[in-house]
Amino acid sequence: MKIVLLCLVELGALWSQGKMKDSALKVLYLHDNQLLAGGLHVGKVIKGEEISVVPNRALDARLSPVILGVQGGSQCLSCGMEKEPILKLEPVNIMELYLGAKESKSFTFYRRDMGLTSSFESAAYPGWFLCTVPEADQPVRLTQIPEEATWDAPIVDFYFQQCD
Repeated sequence: MKIVLLCLVELGALWSQGKMKDSALKVLYLHDNQLLAGGLHVGKVIKGEEISVVPNRALDARLSPVILGVQGGSQCLSCGMEKEPILKLEPVNIMELYLGAKESKSFTFYRRDMGLTSSFESAAYPGWFLCTVPEADQPVRLTQIPEEATWDAPIVDFYFQQCD
């Protein structure tokens, strides 16, 4: 009982929940179990999905390793591999990852804060970042940052607005 209570007290200071928008102000939301970025839908404003964020305690804290979850932390973002790294939602509880002793790199992103925005680099696939594309209502995915920025370049900077 003491251990569980201690973990919950410790987690209260570390757990955060909020809404994420890309730097083009498209909000992240769930549709058909897929995380998308968009804004208006047939005249309706999309509310956005609450994103749960906890640190990964098994990795170097100086690198700001975080685990990102949706639906109250019942599903987590993970990086898998096909021809290149891909982003998936997996039915893994964020608390199991937080309390576990494994590195869980496939579920971990290094959060880099740059002023008001943050980028999220895959711990499993260095150089690959969480991103959206300029078009609305497209899946959130992974990308490598191009050397030269173009008008249609992936968006890797996100705002995180903490929920009360």
